[in-house]
Amino acid sequence: MSEKTNGGSALLREKFFQANSVIFDEGDIGDAAYIIRSGEVEIRKGVRGNNPLRLAVLGKGDILGEMALFDDRPRMASAIALTNVEVIKMSKQEFLDKLSVLDPAMKGMVLTMVARVRSMADEFMRRKGHVNWEKIEDPE
Repeated sequence: MSEKTNGGSALLREKFFQANSVIFDEGDIGDAAYIIRSGEVEIRKGVRGNNPLRLAVLGKGDILGEMALFDDRPRMASAIALTNVEVIKMSKQEFLDKLSVLDPAMKGMVLTMVARVRSMADEFMRRKGHVNWEKIEDPE
């Protein structure tokens, strides 16, 4: 991984990750969000368990790691570089500065949506323990 500043901002940085490197791990503290400039990133849940689950493959223009910036909870999933990846990293402080200027009603709605997504993901993973994933066919 390498890093350089983007446009003079100390809070927005370009970062580079080699293929197969970890961008962040499930359970990490969310200190930044990332906008993918190039490459592909796989989002995985339960990497340390017996049945890791691919949640998504993200590419150019996609954002990852944003939810942990809203609610100070640990990362919900791991992000793994599938290819060499270039991202723009937005620090938590930059994010909070931008969030602070939102209309309070809009901010409340966004926080509610984040809480719902987290709740659904937590429930899904809790139920996952009761499913035999080997018997489910891969749609690809």
